[in-house]
Amino acid sequence: MERFFASHEEQTTSANSFPTKQDLKDHINGQLSLFPPGSTNTLLQWQKEKVDFVELFVAIYESNSVKAINEKKLSKKDFFEILMWFFNIRIGHWHGTLNAAKARKIEKGSPYLNELLLTFSDYAAKGL
Repeated sequence: MERFFASHEEQTTSANSFPTKQDLKDHINGQLSLFPPGSTNTLLQWQKEKVDFVELFVAIYESNSVKAINEKKLSKKDFFEILMWFFNIRIGHWHGTLNAAKARKIEKGSPYLNELLLTFSDYAAKGL
């Protein structure tokens, strides 16, 4: 996974340095720093079931919604590894989780993806 962070590490300042103007501006505006200095984790955590995580990101991957910016083939394994790191979730065998999700007897697709669709429809109906 180190290959994903080569350019980020070059731009990172030491933990003992003063905050940049942008850091201060972000803090004043109440924006969350997703990459706290000195930490190897983000400040985000997946709050739904592991099977929901797998269903969502398999759908995103299989729809070709995300690609590597260097035009190299993005493997499903690399895609899942970076997302599991980003959302602080460990799925020991995501293939098994995916197989279990596919084996469920669901007449109308994925409960979680249906929930997301309904949530977005409700949001759009509110006109926010």
